[in-house]
Parts: sequence; C-alpha cells; structure tokens
Amino acid sequence: MTKHTGSTARTYLYLRVGLVALALFLGASLVLELAFGDTDWLGSISAYYYTPVRSVFVGTLCAMGVCLIAIKGRDRPREDLMLNLAGMCAPVVALCPTPLEDAAACGGAARCVPDAYVPGVVNNIEALLVVGAVALLFAVWTIRRDTHERGDLAALGVSAGGLAAFALWFAVGRDSFLDYAHYGTAVPMFGLIVAVALVNAAEVDTFVTSGGTLSMIRTAATYRLAYRLIAYFMGAVIGGALTLFVVKAATGAEPFAHWVFVVEALLLVAFTAFWILQTLQYAEDGAPD
Repeated sequence: MTKHTGSTARTYLYLRVGLVALALFLGASLVLELAFGDTDWLGSISAYYYTPVRSVFVGTLCAMGVCLIAIKGRDRPREDLMLNLAGMCAPVVALCPTPLEDAAACGGAARCVPDAYVPGVVNNIEALLVVGAVALLFAVWTIRRDTHERGDLAALGVSAGGLAAFALWFAVGRDSFLDYAHYGTAVPMFGLIVAVALVNAAEVDTFVTSGGTLSMIRTAATYRLAYRLIAYFMGAVIGGALTLFVVKAATGAEPFAHWVFVVEALLLVAFTAFWILQTLQYAEDGAPD
C-alpha cells in the first residue's frame, strides 16, 4: 500500500478526528442543557433545534455533512458514494427541523414546523440547493479531469438524481417537505452509516493483505467483529425505531415519552464509536490511494 506524505496523512487524520470532535460537541451541548439549562427533557434530540442548543445542533450537522463528503472512501465507489449521500442528508436534518407536536404553536394542528421558523427553513434549504448544484458541477469537472471509471460516473448520477428529487420535493410539495424532510433524511443517513460499517468489516482483510498497517488494535479479526457489532446494533436500533413509529402512527401508543431521544442518542454514540474505530485503523496509512 502506498504511503502518503506526512502532511497528507496528518490532514486526513485530523479531518477524521474533527468529525469525532463534532459529535462530542453536540453531545456536550445536549448534556449541559439537560443538566443546567431551563429546557425540559424533550422527546428527541432533533427537538432541541427549538432550544439554546440550536446553533450547536445546526452547525455540527452541517459540518459533519461537509466532512462525510470530503472524506474519500477506500472501497470505491461503494463506500465513497454512501459517505457522500450521508453527507448530503446531514445538512437537511439540521436545517429542516423536526415538527413540533404542539397544538397551541400549530394553530390547532397536531404537528407542524411553527410559522415563525418556516422562512428561515426555506432560506436555508434554498441556499443548500445552490451549494449542492455548485458542488455537483465541481464533481463533474473532477471526474472528467481525473477519471472515467464507470463506478465514479454511476455515483455521480445517483448523487445528481438525489439532489434533483430533493429540489423537486421542496419546490412542489412544500407542506409535506416541512412535515417529513427531517425524518426522510435522518433515517437514510444512519442507514448509510450502517452500510459503511458493514463494508469496512468486509474489507479489513483486504486492507491488511494489500500492505495496510493496523494501529492500536493489531488484529484484523477484532476490527471486523467490532464493525459488524456496531452495524448490527445500529440496524437493530433503526429497525426498532421504525417499528415503534409505525405503531404510534397506527394506534397512538408509544413505549415512553422520550423513546425517540433515546434512539437518536444511541445512534449518535454508535456512529462516534464507528468513526473512532475506523480512524484508529487508518491512523498510520492516512488517506486512501
């Protein structure tokens, strides 16, 4: 495996460590608000968009999105495409808040994004679409310049199709967009991270046999098992959450008031654990070839 220059390896390592720091930043803000703030324990982490945590919540997820897109997957195009799509979802999760279930704030409706927040959401999503279009043009230019592999072209097509579908939904289905865009991007984002973890579990042996150097944990089997456990755990949490959501939608029943918060917290912890593990694996070899 080709070794990179010290500056390249450190830059790649610091980018990965920065993403872990962002997850800790969000966690610290939530804990401080729960422990010392005036906000009651809300039903979900996403609901803290409407609290003093808002700036950290939005900033963290937007920065995470940039990091996920910037970091190149080693198993291209699969891992790289999944990281890019997860990175595209993260800012939407941040900028389009979860609807409030508050009849008083919603003018009698069961749930809504309050009117006072809608202009900000619209402005932010429009700005995100502009940046997305520019980023897509940049991707076209880099692929034409650097590679003509079918996998890269297919990944570009999937990303472009996703951006176009997202823009169309925002333009013609504004009400449903405000109601469901947050959930419609949060679930795929975590699902893609699950898939990335499974890909890494499958590719650890290839990484070692091609000359890659494992850091800290020296056995490929340990990494492989850890990746699988994280992926299975996240998959089970997502599956359980979807089941509870369907039950709640059909019957109105839910296990306890804060189950969504617990689900999101578990996924955030699992994501952080996965990213730390992968960062340890690649600490010595740095950026992928």
